Amino acid sequence: MNISTVANMASAIAVLVAVIFGVLQIRQMRKTRALFALTELVRAMQTPEFTRSVRLVLTLPEGAAPELVGGDATIVPAVLTVSHVYESLGVLVFHRIVHIHLVDDLMGGYVRESWRRLKPYVESRRRELGVYYGEWMQWLAERLQEHPSDGKQEGAHIAHRRWQP
Repeated sequence: MNISTVANMASAIAVLVAVIFGVLQIRQMRKTRALFALTELVRAMQTPEFTRSVRLVLTLPEGAAPELVGGDATIVPAVLTVSHVYESLGVLVFHRIVHIHLVDDLMGGYVRESWRRLKPYVESRRRELGVYYGEWMQWLAERLQEHPSDGKQEGAHIAHRRWQP
């Protein structure tokens, strides 16, 4: 084996190691980005305003009439607060920054129940404002319905009762 062959093999090994290292770095970067995004969303959801807004939205009847929602000066700001968070979550799930099952475990029930109550209102506002109004909230609610996380039907307290640390 001559020096040229050894040098070529060393170069090939160095390139292979660099590619493997690069792939691992990209994977780590994606995980970090997802955790950062989720952390920011959790902060947004843990505000008194968001908590109050979800509570108000969930007091509405399922399929609430647009007049009921739009005619209440306390409900409209609550709808905007809730929908902004859900819109953000929808975009992050769509771009695979945050996994859909993580969102489902974290707040899927709130998203589903809010959508059940707000659907007629959102569709009414779309006729006035355009198709973009509430688009990602609807998208997220529908995807959560189609792809629920494991145990979502019976609840985490039952589905994961045998979980061990």
